[in-house]
Amino acid sequence: MDNKQKFRAIVLPALAIVFALGAYSRLDGTENIRPIHMVSLMAIGMAIGVLLRNVILLFRGRL
Repeated sequence: MDNKQKFRAIVLPALAIVFALGAYSRLDGTENIRPIHMVSLMAIGMAIGVLLRNVILLFRGRL
């Protein structure tokens, strides 16, 4: 795998986290959980999971 693919494997999930956090922070009224809150939190969690997986694989030398 070349450096361009390694760069994408780290940057794309990080951008997804930033965009999802931005969308979640603009939601008003977090005292009542709405479906959009759940979707935003799931997107953040999935992006964090993908990023952690890619970082671990990068350090192990498999990416």
